[in-house]
Amino acid sequence: MSKAQRHFVTAALITVAAVFMLIAVGSTVRATGAGMGCPDWPMCFGQLIPPTDVSQLPENYQQIYRNRGYANVEFNALKTWTEFFNRLTGVTIGFLSIWTLWAAWRVRREMKPVFWYSLSAFLLVGFNGWLGKVVVDSNLHPVLITSHMMASLLVVASLILAISHATRKTLSMSISGAHATRMWLIIGMILTIIQIALGVQVRERIDIISIGLNYAERTTWVAQVGTPLSIHIFAAMLVVAYSLWLGMRVVKYADNKLSQNLARAMMILVVVELMFGLSLALLGFPAFLQPLHLMFAAMIFGVQMTLFGAAHYALSSKAGALQPQ
Repeated sequence: MSKAQRHFVTAALITVAAVFMLIAVGSTVRATGAGMGCPDWPMCFGQLIPPTDVSQLPENYQQIYRNRGYANVEFNALKTWTEFFNRLTGVTIGFLSIWTLWAAWRVRREMKPVFWYSLSAFLLVGFNGWLGKVVVDSNLHPVLITSHMMASLLVVASLILAISHATRKTLSMSISGAHATRMWLIIGMILTIIQIALGVQVRERIDIISIGLNYAERTTWVAQVGTPLSIHIFAAMLVVAYSLWLGMRVVKYADNKLSQNLARAMMILVVVELMFGLSLALLGFPAFLQPLHLMFAAMIFGVQMTLFGAAHYALSSKAGALQPQ
């Protein structure tokens, strides 16, 4: 691998890690009810740097925002700075996506797919930034919040496909097992996305309950969620069982330690994710566990996508080798 290729892989990996952090930070915002900590966008209470005390705002600031369609704006320094940190993380990812795209441009001649995947990620980051503004303007509409998170997963998918292409000689897999493994990984990713979608339904229900109770009486939330939570837990058992089987299959057919370790990491992640989910249900949805639960789900998807890339490029390499020279 050339120096420029290593540079790209480094940039893309840092960007992926930052997206995972943004998913956790965004979930923290949602879990703590800090989504309207900054009721305007891109400013925060009309300032580049948000205030730290209500005395720094006009006395009639609530009336100002009421006239803009926000009925219950009340300054809370912790919530304001939590949301502001979320925005700073998003801006950082914007710069990182530019860095990654530039690094991909440098290797575009020998690795065209890397550039196109990186361009897709860059455009998705821009779209997600715009979607963040729409979320604020909508006063945190649940469907838009969910779309905001799913767009982040698309960024992860694009970057990981680019990384997988750049490192395809390192992430090798036995040709005899690659075709079937690729199919099983596609099924695994679909199951993971469905499970995340089911979790989103639970989360939207929790949002409604928590707002109605002013984020109090957490121990009563589980009983009020009802059927969506039961379905989510049942589906989690299925995903865990499937992922453990899939991980053992990849360990069997992968040709190197890296792919084998990624498969083992996936198995560990799904077990820990299950423990987080059960703890949320049993402990009354503690706020600190909610970001971890979502971030680990995104990481599972990321590992599955990486292993898919390993199987896909193993088959692509074989097909290329069979072409007439």
